[in-house]
Amino acid sequence: MADSGGHLASVPQRVDGIPDVVLSAYARAAGHLEKEYPDCEGMTWPVLAGIGRRESSHAAGSEISASGLAHRPLITGPRLDGSGAGGNTTPHPDSDGGKWDRDTGFDRAVGPMQFLPTTWASHGLDASGDGVADPHNIFDAAWSAAVYLCVSRPEAGAVDFTDEDDLESALLRYNRSASYVEEVRGFIDSYAEVAVQTAPVPAVGLGAGSPQGRAAAQWALAQVGKPYLWGGTGPGAFDCSGLVMRAWETAGVGIPRVTTDQVNAGTRIGLGELQPGDLLFYDTGAPGGSPSHVTMYVGDGQMVNSPRTGQLIRVEPVNGAYYSSVFVAAVRPG
Repeated sequence: MADSGGHLASVPQRVDGIPDVVLSAYARAAGHLEKEYPDCEGMTWPVLAGIGRRESSHAAGSEISASGLAHRPLITGPRLDGSGAGGNTTPHPDSDGGKWDRDTGFDRAVGPMQFLPTTWASHGLDASGDGVADPHNIFDAAWSAAVYLCVSRPEAGAVDFTDEDDLESALLRYNRSASYVEEVRGFIDSYAEVAVQTAPVPAVGLGAGSPQGRAAAQWALAQVGKPYLWGGTGPGAFDCSGLVMRAWETAGVGIPRVTTDQVNAGTRIGLGELQPGDLLFYDTGAPGGSPSHVTMYVGDGQMVNSPRTGQLIRVEPVNGAYYSSVFVAAVRPG
């Protein structure tokens, strides 16, 4: 599997609690998925890190070689003999002759991402390039986990890991436990905050748009990393409409407080006409009518978004699958 340089560049050099080689494996797998599987988009290293944290605490207690092999000792889960160990009450007789779990009586989950030998037999992939798909190799395991989350859907269709429902369904396919999904989601959100806080914030081009629009966009970018708060208008936290209202206010232009009024406070424009400071409106199905969500365009195909409770203000592409599917209108205030 080839490296995805652009994706690796957006990953912190170091994350507390994640060995460097493990973080590299998560990033490479996430960055490569959409290239190999175009129907699956939005995979990020925090998603894989959330699973890895829950499954093995990122191969904690195991020596990890530069090539990604987690050994000394190998990571194996409880013996799945139906006795209840690890919460399992269904016996899983040995399926691999003890090859991966060193147990010839019953199966055990194996490796940093804790694959069952039967699942590994059908979904294990070689990402390290050594010719062997090894669940104890973090590069192989992370890549196999990313692909499994993508291809294990029961029916044909795209998967967008930035969509809450798609992500939850994918995690349930990995482990059909609501409590498991809740715990992993917590880890994912924590790592996503790290990613936002360490990601470079783009600058607004001086030659694009009006001075007021550029000023509003630059101010909005300065809020990246602050938390979403329903009803929030700053300075420490914002909801979506509070963020864009304050941004334009600092640029000397007053706009209404809520999305259903903001959408009518300016000139409607097409997506091909976007300039920094322009507002993008969406119908996300939230109470209060349509449009129910707003973001701000900041240039280069990117927008500042204060998405929802539990998330931080972030920069993301305008043409992402989820927001493109619920787009309502674009408006230029003033």
